[in-house]
Amino acid sequence: MASAPDSKLSAQVAAQIEDSIHVNAWPANHCLGAEEHLSARFGASRAVIREAIAIAEWNGSVERRRGREGGVFVTPFSPNAAVGMLRNFLFLAGADLAGLLRARRLVEGAILDLAMQRMAGVDYDRLAAILPRKGEAADDRASLERLKSIVEHLADVAGSAGLKLFGSALRHCFVDRVRTTTSDDRAYLAASGTVSALRLQQIEAILAADRLAAIDLQGRAMGVWSDFVADLPVEGLASTKIVERLSDPGHDALIYEFVRPPKKPEALARAIAQTISSRQLATGSRLGTEQALVSEFSVSRRVLREGVRILQHFGVVEAERGMRGGLVVAAPSRDSLTGLLGRVSAVTGEDRAALWLLPEMLRDAASGIAAAQPEVRADFVAKASAVHDSSATVAHLLGDRTPAVAAGCIATMLLPLLAAPSPDRPEHDWAPVVEAIAAGDALLAARLARTTMAVTVAAGAVP
Repeated sequence: MASAPDSKLSAQVAAQIEDSIHVNAWPANHCLGAEEHLSARFGASRAVIREAIAIAEWNGSVERRRGREGGVFVTPFSPNAAVGMLRNFLFLAGADLAGLLRARRLVEGAILDLAMQRMAGVDYDRLAAILPRKGEAADDRASLERLKSIVEHLADVAGSAGLKLFGSALRHCFVDRVRTTTSDDRAYLAASGTVSALRLQQIEAILAADRLAAIDLQGRAMGVWSDFVADLPVEGLASTKIVERLSDPGHDALIYEFVRPPKKPEALARAIAQTISSRQLATGSRLGTEQALVSEFSVSRRVLREGVRILQHFGVVEAERGMRGGLVVAAPSRDSLTGLLGRVSAVTGEDRAALWLLPEMLRDAASGIAAAQPEVRADFVAKASAVHDSSATVAHLLGDRTPAVAAGCIATMLLPLLAAPSPDRPEHDWAPVVEAIAAGDALLAARLARTTMAVTVAAGAVP
């Protein structure tokens, strides 16, 4: 790995490639040229260009085509690519089951509320079609398929690209985390069956226009998942076992009927991230050389390099220079998430509904920082005080600094959609929130952050 191209330079060139696509409004299938052409255009080595293309390709911006008329071509941006990116980052940044479930409760609750407001005749018919026929079997596979159909249909009816993106990524990451926590899926499948039964009752409530019953059943379904998380044993799976369980598409992986299993490089990236967490490796800690990691995780060099590229893309690891070579632990960066929701909205249409998640997400963010160690609070307060003239920056700091990973990621993605303050939309005072965090008062900080952001969103601070 000592001879690998500079990952930061590769990421910068990848960003330049993607910016050129947006600035020039190049359509899908537009040819950007071959590697040597791009190398000359961006003034970078072939190795850096090759890495940059791989990053842009993984982002869903370009694709490489072989043959006489090959080269690098623009691809249409797919919301599925955004789901994959957020799913990967949530896991790699250390989002735990409890935090994922808290975020799921908020997002899926918003989806239900919006879907019930917007449901029309054909939507009721599609929901009714999901209900099982009399005497129809309800095994694990059938329960998962019905659960998936219900969740996807309600998200479609809600019509919010942001809520759909967040909901899908959170569910995928939740399953990944379960799969890497225990080697036994039976408890998950049992919980899925119970949740599926509750969601079928929820369909009946929606069809009967019983809003309160539908909301109550949503809460009961989330309660099942809460009990599941509380009772789930942590086995401390071996590195090779994690890769195997995440990438196994066979019958043993019935759990992945509900979500798409990761590709092997993605599975490896998760396994390395989980190893960093379980070993409590600090930033700067050495993970090992390429040869050592290939041996530890029992993967090919190609899979390792692709997995490492994912980790580098999100800032989880860095290549160590010099004679020793290898990888060192870095600090995950949310820079790659900025603008992601905007790209989805550009494809699906402007989406304001998801902004109403911000008050709750920043509530969790403020609570997490206020309850953290004194040095974490002091660091936040110092940075917030340095930007006291910009309440918007304080809100961004909350999303960026909170240990509540899922809430922080969603806040990071939503905050750029807020309009800049103006005489008609003045900034709101975040100083009381900062003071509550400094005092370590998690309840007060959470309440103030939620109220302040709710006022901001209600004031129409959207583009």
